Amino acid sequence: QRLAAIFREAGLPVADILEARPELGCLLLEDLGHRTLEAELESAKERGETPPLLLDAARLAGRIARDGTRVLSESARADGPALDSERFRFEMEFFLDNFVVLHRKIRGDQARLRSILARLADTAARTPRTVLCHRDYHSRNIMVRSSGSLAMVDIQDARWGPDTYDLASLIFDAYVDRADGWIEPMIAGYVESAGFDDEPLFRQRLHIVGAQRMIKALGTFGYQIEVAHKTRYLDAIPRTLGRLDRMLPLSDETSPVHSEFQTLGLFSVGP
Repeated sequence: QRLAAIFREAGLPVADILEARPELGCLLLEDLGHRTLEAELESAKERGETPPLLLDAARLAGRIARDGTRVLSESARADGPALDSERFRFEMEFFLDNFVVLHRKIRGDQARLRSILARLADTAARTPRTVLCHRDYHSRNIMVRSSGSLAMVDIQDARWGPDTYDLASLIFDAYVDRADGWIEPMIAGYVESAGFDDEPLFRQRLHIVGAQRMIKALGTFGYQIEVAHKTRYLDAIPRTLGRLDRMLPLSDETSPVHSEFQTLGLFSVGP
């Protein structure tokens, strides 16, 4: 409820809480419909196009960083949790346990990969500005209302994080295909909406956080498939691995991860 209040005070589109029943541990929320951005992008792909809604989503992420940060900083949750180095290191361990070992069945000493991923986590956490992050900002959590406007769900884990985090989640969304030509327009829309300077280092940070975000997602997919037995995440794995295979060699910060992934055979079709 407190997070929903912060989003609403910031003018960010989320479902209204119609009734709260804390004794039952549940909320009655406004019905935002059934159309997700994922479904819209899939329909557009079948028509051979990419809808402008993708840019709308990037601009909305910028509003979270601009307006949401202002409200969060003045709220009782101003000292709340953050996506920091400790959290990112935990997520890298989660990836090792649930994707490398549990899903891909790769045993043995992973000390070198563990060390490389810890450095990646520390680098991803460094940011010149900490902002409010939705934390799981992707096409399955963005609804398309009948009017064509966007609204967000699954905001319960929102917290402080790097200024590139939500944009990285959207650009490298594991559930949809997106032509590379849309990356720069999405960056431009986000930066303008957030009121940031469009400096070259922003792209460097986006690259590093995007890599961390995708590796973390693989850990989630491994857990959901192997522990929760949810096969709907299977299709997301080859898309995510393919992006990492193309992306990781492009910077000094991420190329060691690529080398170690190759050594372990993680880019091959598995498990």
